[in-house]
Amino acid sequence: MSNELTIIRPENMNEIIQAAPKSYELNRISRDNCVNFGQNILHTIQQQGMNDDLDCQAASFIEKARRTVKAMNERRSAVTKLFDQVRTAFTAIENEIDPAKSGTIGYQLQEFRNQYAAKKRAEEEKRLREEMERRQAEEAARKFRMDVEDDLKQQFQRLVNDAINQITTADNGLTLENYDNTLALLKSTKAYVDKGLPSEWFAKLRTFVRIPTGVNAAEIETEIKQKLHKQFIEQYMAEVGDTLDYTIDRLPSKKANLEKIAKANAEEAARMKAEMEARQKAEAERIEKERAEREAEEKRKAELERKTAEMTSLFDGQAAASTYQPKTKVTKKITLLNPEGIMPVISLWWSKEGCTLSVGELAKMFKKQIAFCEKLANKDEVFIQNESVEYVDEVKAK
Repeated sequence: MSNELTIIRPENMNEIIQAAPKSYELNRISRDNCVNFGQNILHTIQQQGMNDDLDCQAASFIEKARRTVKAMNERRSAVTKLFDQVRTAFTAIENEIDPAKSGTIGYQLQEFRNQYAAKKRAEEEKRLREEMERRQAEEAARKFRMDVEDDLKQQFQRLVNDAINQITTADNGLTLENYDNTLALLKSTKAYVDKGLPSEWFAKLRTFVRIPTGVNAAEIETEIKQKLHKQFIEQYMAEVGDTLDYTIDRLPSKKANLEKIAKANAEEAARMKAEMEARQKAEAERIEKERAEREAEEKRKAELERKTAEMTSLFDGQAAASTYQPKTKVTKKITLLNPEGIMPVISLWWSKEGCTLSVGELAKMFKKQIAFCEKLANKDEVFIQNESVEYVDEVKAK
């Protein structure tokens, strides 16, 4: 602090104010005299060409110019040195609080902030990974649950369809000769159906859906079966039971029609048979249409439930708002693990930018490396052997 006060004392400022104009004026005069004298020699050489006498005059001028420059430097050094000290004093107090300067409080605080930001970022990335894994596990379980339900419903529908097809086949194959057997068969089937959904079928019901990793398939399958059990019973009784009741109730009427056909002449019998078959066909189409409509409605509901579940999962999947996160700027920084690591760096730079630069730009950029190679050539006679590199002798007069 005392050094700072010494430098910026008023008398030092006055010294700069008084000495600077005088030093500058003397140096300007020296410059003008030097330039005028040298210009005469240069003009003569340009007009007449170089000779021994002019070479000596040029050498003498160059030596005097060097001494003049030295004198000018000494004359203004006191002023410029004080300027430098003043500038240094100003920059010193600035540097003490500059967060970009190593060791300052701001720099240390920034280091702590960087470390804390890196820690918070790592924690947030971990949280996001865990959240993603949780959502993926929940989504896998949700999709598996929906797929299991669809699969079990399809198996149940096949059971219902098979039962109804058997009833329809028996009804369509009714004749006067097999009437009693058909009636007995349908009544025994009704007694079986009236007991409800076959317990042995439901007990053996298993899903054939692929099981995702990490999902408790047995627990989910049991859950879905319990959920669907009552629905299956009611639907089985409604579809298979109603079809049986309707078919059995119509058997006496069909028998009467068959008896009339058997007593009628051929033409009348054919007509009556065609009418009966048309009624049967129309009835079968009505029943099939109702069944298809029920299946379509069931699929529509299932699809709606699936989409609703997906939307719910989408909104639930949004990551919960995290705690305070400092503002950060993340940039990639290269760390060389060994000296050889610089080669791929240079290679990438050359392929993207270096190959587009001019010779002058590259020479300026690699000045240190070029100087090193020149030193090897002059001192150890080690030369680069490449068609793109040429060594030229530079001659300087001493």
